[in-house]
Amino acid sequence: MRFAVRLAALSAALANLAAAPPSDPLTALAAANGHPAAVHFRASASRVIEGRTVTTTFDQLGATELIERCVAGVCGGIWFDGARSWTFGLNEVALPEAVDDATRLRRTLAAIVSYAFAEPAFRAAGGTVNAAGPSRWRVRAAAGAELIAIADSATQSIARVETAGGNPVAVYRRERRANGATFALDRNDADEIGPLESVVAVPGPLGPPAGSVPAFGAQAPLALAAEPVPIVPCTVGGRRVRCLIDSGTTPSAVTLSLAESLKLEPHGEIEISGFSRFATGFIETGPLDLGAAHFTSARFAVVPPSNALHFDVIVGSDLLGRLRLVLDRRLGTASVSPPGGTAAANAVALTFRSGSPMLAAQVGPEPVSALLDTGDDAVVSMGYALYRQGPQWPLLARGFATGLAGTADDFTIEVPDVRIGSLTLGPTRTLVRRTQVEPHIGIGLWTRFVIDLDEQAERIRFGSR
Repeated sequence: MRFAVRLAALSAALANLAAAPPSDPLTALAAANGHPAAVHFRASASRVIEGRTVTTTFDQLGATELIERCVAGVCGGIWFDGARSWTFGLNEVALPEAVDDATRLRRTLAAIVSYAFAEPAFRAAGGTVNAAGPSRWRVRAAAGAELIAIADSATQSIARVETAGGNPVAVYRRERRANGATFALDRNDADEIGPLESVVAVPGPLGPPAGSVPAFGAQAPLALAAEPVPIVPCTVGGRRVRCLIDSGTTPSAVTLSLAESLKLEPHGEIEISGFSRFATGFIETGPLDLGAAHFTSARFAVVPPSNALHFDVIVGSDLLGRLRLVLDRRLGTASVSPPGGTAAANAVALTFRSGSPMLAAQVGPEPVSALLDTGDDAVVSMGYALYRQGPQWPLLARGFATGLAGTADDFTIEVPDVRIGSLTLGPTRTLVRRTQVEPHIGIGLWTRFVIDLDEQAERIRFGSR
């Protein structure tokens, strides 16, 4: 009898031990919130902005996030893989953004809001967490910024995030449970998602959108047309047409006359920027055959025909992100092949800003971030504001530039010192457009170099002939 009593007492003690909260505050935080880092959340909201309904979908699994916003069938967004942001637009081709201070902040912030920082795997992957007071932790993701995570003492959910200096970074409210795990519907942080309306837990992993993916066949060079920019034969919907290869444009586009001949009515609303701004719709059609690349289907903005150039399709930076392109003006050929492969020697690194390829350059005495624009026939072009900031280089000639969104006057100067990455061009004739915002590195370089562009590998090479 005495032995039976002792067994009962031991069982009760073990039960009390099992019911006790974890002694480690981080383990307790993760447990109190249902281990959110292991749950794939999908939240959504709709709101009317300037008379248009904007639908937002936000997916989160651990420190990975997928944000998509849609207006009248036109969608775009951001994929964050826990270390880097990627933007995507009409064709859902994710292109990497530059890694900067905002990226480093986001690495840690994503780990905090997902509660991944409270799990052992975070520290095993190189993250650090240290107590910074009651319900406060000093958190730094691997290669991330240091932030302070602050939990609400009553609910034990993350309520605020601050910099190490006490400046506010994020505020989270209106927590809901999905699959037993905490998710904040009100998220005032760098993502600027705004208030979400509902959240559910969904099965499966989280990754970037699949987007338009080509298949590749036999490689045969395309013949470049006589125009001063790369125009090549291609087919869309079985029709033989002319494709302008323009890395400075996103999304890809077709002319209104081609859309009409395909009997496709534009829908949705996309804003096109050039010398002025205008709104247009888009169509979805296919297949698109561009040399060795075969896209079963793709989406295209619809633009008016150009008075300066004869083309039917613009293959922009979104679809160029799926292939490697080599332009040889001397041979008059354009070659299309699968992206990636061995890194090219003497390549210039590309970064991306909102899906547009950018490269580091020096135009005169100052370094600049320039748009890589194969649709610009100049070697270098700049806006009037940047020209005014420089040494006022002498005027060589005046003219006019015609684009999709209108016509503007321009003039030509000679800049004595131009460099692109490690490539030194020396004195270079440079076009100044009054309404251009940022400097461009154009296709004019193909008179001196073979252009080897691989957006997916984030590089361009200017090869010798």
